[in-house]
Amino acid sequence: MGARRRALLYHTSILSILPLVLNALITPIIVISAVSLPEFIRDPVYYIYLYGYFLWPLYHLLLAGVALKFLKAEGEDLKDIIGPFRDKPLFTVLLTVLMLGFSILIFQVIEPIVAELISGPGTWEQVANLFKRIPRALATYSLLVVPLTAGICEELVWRGYLLTRFEILMKGRVWAILLQATLFGLWHASPFLPFSVLVGAVAGYLYVRTRRLLPLMLSHWLGDAIGLAIMYS
Repeated sequence: MGARRRALLYHTSILSILPLVLNALITPIIVISAVSLPEFIRDPVYYIYLYGYFLWPLYHLLLAGVALKFLKAEGEDLKDIIGPFRDKPLFTVLLTVLMLGFSILIFQVIEPIVAELISGPGTWEQVANLFKRIPRALATYSLLVVPLTAGICEELVWRGYLLTRFEILMKGRVWAILLQATLFGLWHASPFLPFSVLVGAVAGYLYVRTRRLLPLMLSHWLGDAIGLAIMYS
């Protein structure tokens, strides 16, 4: 195994595992230390979101910083990952709108229907009520900050960095797309995992075909912002 391949394997392993450690281990530890274990057990999802809105933007910046550090170590420029964005502006707009529409369809239409079918009537209303319990000031903060850091940083990490490295390591686009999509879904965890995997796979496919990250960043940011606004309304 060559030195470059070993470096890529090391870097992708870190960026594949680190998000899971942050969400599955670090976040619960922080939340439990803040509210106590009995209180956390009483309403875990609510408290994860309550504190997650502060933690997730920090995680986004951390993960993006690690990806940028790895890019620099590998001798690659960020511009190569983002791709062209000044040429073909109408194509960029079209790609953004298509990906935005697809994500809204999945998360705001199909996911509620599936949730109701699997868990019974009223399931999605319970999910919506959880978001409505978030304090107004925190909800406003989350609406302004979380979608922005997620749109930029998550696309940079999962599509811009991990997908392109998996393509090299796995010598195939299909498996690379599926692997990064699965890791993207695991980062979002249940109950969003299957839908996040699907959206991650489509975003990965579009990136492989176009090598344009900006439309994915914009659609991700707008999709998350619209989704949160709907849940808070």
